[in-house]
Amino acid sequence: MTSYDTAATVIDRAPPRRNYEAADIHFIASRAMTYLLALTACTVVGFPLFWMVICSFKPATELYMSPPTFLPQQWTLQNYRDLFLQTRFPTYFLNSLIVAFGATLLSLLVGGLGAYSLSRFRFFGISGFSTVTLFCYMLPEVLIVIPLYIYVVQFGLADTLFSLIVANTAFTLPLALWFMRSYFNAIPVTLEESAMIDGCTRLQAMWKVTVPLAVPGLVSVSVFSFNHAWNEFLFALVFTSSERNKVLPLGLATWIGQDNIYSWGMLLASAVLVTLPVLVFYLAVQKRLVVGMTEGASKGE
Repeated sequence: MTSYDTAATVIDRAPPRRNYEAADIHFIASRAMTYLLALTACTVVGFPLFWMVICSFKPATELYMSPPTFLPQQWTLQNYRDLFLQTRFPTYFLNSLIVAFGATLLSLLVGGLGAYSLSRFRFFGISGFSTVTLFCYMLPEVLIVIPLYIYVVQFGLADTLFSLIVANTAFTLPLALWFMRSYFNAIPVTLEESAMIDGCTRLQAMWKVTVPLAVPGLVSVSVFSFNHAWNEFLFALVFTSSERNKVLPLGLATWIGQDNIYSWGMLLASAVLVTLPVLVFYLAVQKRLVVGMTEGASKGE
């Protein structure tokens, strides 16, 4: 056999070449469209935040220029200095932190214990109680703010941060109960029984066995409670009246109506600082949050 025949035999035995051009073009086009849509969505959502941050570093004269400058011609921290020196922003910021963390911790404590009871114990009316709690969450804040304010006044809690903590907890508690109950239902009771056989009490078994397994649900509830309490405006408007107990949403709304005193530069700086704690909180728990919401959706009843 000649070398020509050998080469012809190899060519005949080689697998036929497939035409991938059409498939490759379709794949590249679909990926390009996906990236374009993602970039558009990120631009629409992120550009206002980017513009807010950039403008907070512009001097007052540059904020009112026409046409506006995209990047500051002169970077300055004067807006932030004026914010802390000329306003009560530190007090409002501290009050918001106290209310947000207080409502979050109270929601986790009460909601976690309540959800554990609904999951592990059976008693008369449990189904009706669960339905009523979910129905309470469906009520808007404007319908319950006046009844809550009456109780706040009767208990002597008017114009206090504790009243805001309790009010925000009352609003987020029904969702916390339902969310955490789905996680506790997904955890086998046999794990707690094994721990109690080894000498743990009911509370010890819950704390050492059940709670660590339900951490994704706790993180999801904490993010929801913190975000709601941090941005809540109506309860703060009705329950508080003095400057020392104002929170950030109420303080910023007051400044917008006093633009002859407070500059837009300080408003932009305050908006950046208001957004920062929520952003940091999300970044700290984002992995747990994604796992928690997906597992909660698949495990929920």
